[in-house]
Amino acid sequence: MAKKTPKKTDKIAPEFLKDTLKEYGEIIKSGARVMEEKADYKVIHISPALDLGLGGGQLEGTWMTLSGPPKCGKTTTAMQIAANVQEERKIIYVDAEGRLKGLNFQIEGLDPEKFMIIGPDGPPVPAEVLLQTAYELMSHPDYHGAVLIIDSISSLIPMRELEGNMESKRPGLPKILSTFTKKMGQLLPSQRGLVIAITHFITDMSGYGGAKADGGVKIQYQADTRLEIRHPGKGKGAAITPWIEGGANGERIGQIINWKVECSSMGPPGGNILSYIRYGKGIDKTKEVIGVAQDVGLIIQAGAWFSFPYLADTEEGKKLAISIKPELKDADRDEIIGSFKLQGADKAYSFICEHPESLDILMKEVGEML
Repeated sequence: MAKKTPKKTDKIAPEFLKDTLKEYGEIIKSGARVMEEKADYKVIHISPALDLGLGGGQLEGTWMTLSGPPKCGKTTTAMQIAANVQEERKIIYVDAEGRLKGLNFQIEGLDPEKFMIIGPDGPPVPAEVLLQTAYELMSHPDYHGAVLIIDSISSLIPMRELEGNMESKRPGLPKILSTFTKKMGQLLPSQRGLVIAITHFITDMSGYGGAKADGGVKIQYQADTRLEIRHPGKGKGAAITPWIEGGANGERIGQIINWKVECSSMGPPGGNILSYIRYGKGIDKTKEVIGVAQDVGLIIQAGAWFSFPYLADTEEGKKLAISIKPELKDADRDEIIGSFKLQGADKAYSFICEHPESLDILMKEVGEML
C-alpha cells in the first residue's frame, strides 16, 4: 500500500482542544507535516568556503552566532549575508555598539537604503527597548523572512545598569537575553527569517579557563549555527592572518580568518573554514571559490601551475573555453585543459576575474556538489 502524503489540511488535534487551537492557531501537527514544512525551508548562501564548511549554507528560520576577538571580520561576514539576500528579504540591524559607520557598508553590492537601523538617537537605549523593537518587527507579517543582525550582544545595556552608576557587574543581561532568545526561538520557524547574533570573546576571570563567547548560555543553546574565530590548532595557523598581495613585502589587502564550526543548521560540527575578507569589498568570493574548486577537483594545482578541468568537463566551461580560444572548437578534453595553464595563484585569480562567466560556472558546479 502506497504511503499517504500528509496534506496541509490534515486535522489530528482532539476535539476537546478546539478552544486552545482557536486561540493559538494550529499548534498541533503530525511529525510528517512538520518534516514536510521543514523540507521546504530555503538555504541562505554566504560565500563558497562558508557554504561548503556549513554543509550548504544557512537555513532560513534559524539562529546564527558569530563569535571572535575584536576587528576580526564578524560584522563584515554578517553584512555579506545581508548583501546576498537584500533583494528578497528586509534587513534589520540593531546597532547596540553605536559604532556603525560608512566603512561597514563597504561590501560589494550592499545597499544601505535597504537597511533598517535600530539604535540610539541621543541618550543610550536600554537592551529591553532595542530587543523588544526588534522582536515586534520580526513578528509583523510585513517582515516575514527578514534578517535580524544584533551587533553586538556584548554591548546591550540592561535598564537597571543604564540607570545605575558605573558598577563593574552587568545585572540582568543574561535574563533579558534568555527571554528574548526563547521568544525568537518559537517565532523563527514560522517567520522563516534569520537572526545573526554577534558576540565577543571575554576572559574568564575565575582562573579556570580562557576566553569564552559572551551573551549567556541560552544563546549558545538556541543557535542552530555557531561560528567562532579560533586558532585551528598547534602548528596549523592563526585565527586571523594578514592577506598580503605580492609576496611577504607586498601590500596588505585584507585578512584571512579561520572559522571553527561549533554547530551548523545543515551539516556536522567540528570543521575549520578559511574565509578571505578583502578590504573595501567584503568576502572575496572569487578567492574562496578557487580554494573550494581545488578541493573538489574543478581546478588543479601542480606546484605553482594551475589548470582548469571544469573548462573541459562542463558544457558551460567548453563554451567559455572556445569563446576565449576559438581554435579549440574541435579540441578534445586534454587539449582544452592543456590550453589553459597559468603559473601562480595571482594569475589564476586574475583569469577568473577577467572572465566572470568562469566564476558563475564554478559557483554553479560547487553549489550542485553541496
